Amino acid sequence: MASIKAGWKAFSARYVRFVEGQGFMIILAVCVAVIAGTALWTNQSSRLPPSPTSPALDATAAARQLQESLRDVSTPTPHPTQAPQAWQPPLERVSVLRAFNASRLTPSGVTGLWQLHDAVDLRCEEGEIICAMADGTVTAVSAKGLMGACVTIDHGQGVSALYAGMALHAGLRAGDPIVAGQTIGFGGNGVLDESDLPPHLHLRLTRNGQAIDPLTLLQP
Repeated sequence: MASIKAGWKAFSARYVRFVEGQGFMIILAVCVAVIAGTALWTNQSSRLPPSPTSPALDATAAARQLQESLRDVSTPTPHPTQAPQAWQPPLERVSVLRAFNASRLTPSGVTGLWQLHDAVDLRCEEGEIICAMADGTVTAVSAKGLMGACVTIDHGQGVSALYAGMALHAGLRAGDPIVAGQTIGFGGNGVLDESDLPPHLHLRLTRNGQAIDPLTLLQP
C-alpha cells in the first residue's frame, strides 16, 4: 500500500509540472479546435439545398397574381344571339280552306253572326295527326267546347298558337314541354261556328297579343 501511495504522489507531481509548463498550449489547442469545428458546421449548413416549394402553392400564387393583374381590366359580357324560331306545318299537307282576315267582318254560315276571322282554317282528314309548329310550352288545354278540342302553346318570342277544332288532343296538360313536330291532337270539325265546313284545323296565332297570319311563319 505504501508503494502505491508513493507512486501516485510521484505521478501527480509530474502531471502538475507538465500542466504548469504546457498548460497554455493545451488551452490554445482546445480553443482552435472549437473554432474550426464551429466554422465547418456553419459552412455545411449554408450549403444545404433549399426546401422545394409545393407545386400547389406555386399555382395558387400564380393564380392570385393573374387575378390581381386583371382586376382593373373591364371585359364586356357577351349576350347570346337568339336564333330565329324554326316553324313547320302542323299538317302533312297545307291546304287553306278559309284564309286569315283580320280587317273585314264576315258572317258565320251557322249562327249568322258577323265576326273577324283572325285565324286560318287548314283542311284535314278526320283523325289526321296535328303537330306542333315549333318548340314551346303548353299553356292551356280543352277537351271540348265551342272550339272543340284545343291546345294553346307558347312558342316563345312572344308567339302563342291556338290549335282548335280538333276531335281530341294528345293527352296534354298545361306546363308540358313541346318540341316541333310533336303530336298534339287529331283532326276533326269541332268549331261550332264552322261546323258547316269540312274537317279542318282552326289555327290562330298571336305575337305579343296581336293576331297574325300563321302562313307568314311557314314561308321561308
